[in-house]
Amino acid sequence: MPRKGHRDDKEFDVCLSFAGEDRVFVRKVADRLKNCGVRVFFDEYEEIGLWGKDLYEHLNDVYKNSARYCVIFASRHYAEKVWANHERRSAQERALIENREYILPARLDKTPIPGLRDTIGYVDLKKGTPASFADKIRAKIGGHFRSQYLPPVPDRLFKMLRGISTKKRGEIFTTAHSFLTSVKRMSKDERRLLFHFFKNSCPEELPKNVHISMDLLRRVSGFPPAKIRRLLGGLRSLGFSTTTRHDDETPPDELGSSEMLVLEWNDLSLSMLEHGTTIANAMIHGATLDYCEEHGLMAWERLDFSQLATATAVKDIHPRTTKKNGK
Repeated sequence: MPRKGHRDDKEFDVCLSFAGEDRVFVRKVADRLKNCGVRVFFDEYEEIGLWGKDLYEHLNDVYKNSARYCVIFASRHYAEKVWANHERRSAQERALIENREYILPARLDKTPIPGLRDTIGYVDLKKGTPASFADKIRAKIGGHFRSQYLPPVPDRLFKMLRGISTKKRGEIFTTAHSFLTSVKRMSKDERRLLFHFFKNSCPEELPKNVHISMDLLRRVSGFPPAKIRRLLGGLRSLGFSTTTRHDDETPPDELGSSEMLVLEWNDLSLSMLEHGTTIANAMIHGATLDYCEEHGLMAWERLDFSQLATATAVKDIHPRTTKKNGK
């Protein structure tokens, strides 16, 4: 679990600072981390995002604010590079302010790096492989509840949405990231209502929309109709459109007939991909795979989408059903 008072809402689990001459080794580490579900900042993964940015300001923000840890690959090349030293100084400023372990140094050779004392614990990279070092990083950063987390390779989501081609998977991931950005901006009540809407709605009209009766949504969410209308109406700026219609499946003169709420989500980012509602529906249902309802809601409230990837999915263990002494 995160330490008390420590916010675990960083964009990346770890950022990698290295010299270009050491890229081959670092790439193998980054690929291993990514495939194991670690959100890693590695420049090759961010090529489109870095395009056109003021790199001095952007990289300062990444290495100072955007990751839980920073791994420095110390070498003679690293000591000579202007950009590497810029990254290091940004990381050191963060470490000084927080007064905790943030920089994780590793040596490719014995070249001293300015500002990194010899008394700091290093990992000697000549005594292992990129894969074994990546596993050390995972062990160091592991053991916490994730929040605002989208796996870098959500293979279970790809399978749900039949994302076979590289292009299709890229489109799914881009839209999934936009959906996460939208729900980050919601209030607690808005997020909870959306969860109950998707979990209990009828998906028959996907990819266009999902729908649910007002009465059922009132019962499962615990919110009165007036509050439901207010909350759903407030989500329009985040790409959610909700309309009402009569329940056509129930005769109008039969007791229990009610209005239906019809919800669509459109990705408002520059990608503007179609079928946003289908991806949103798959993400919410996928985020709760293998969880009981209570723990699924807890994961959703943290915006923890670990269940969307095989590498990070866990089986639910409900404390009230755990047996002791074999009884």
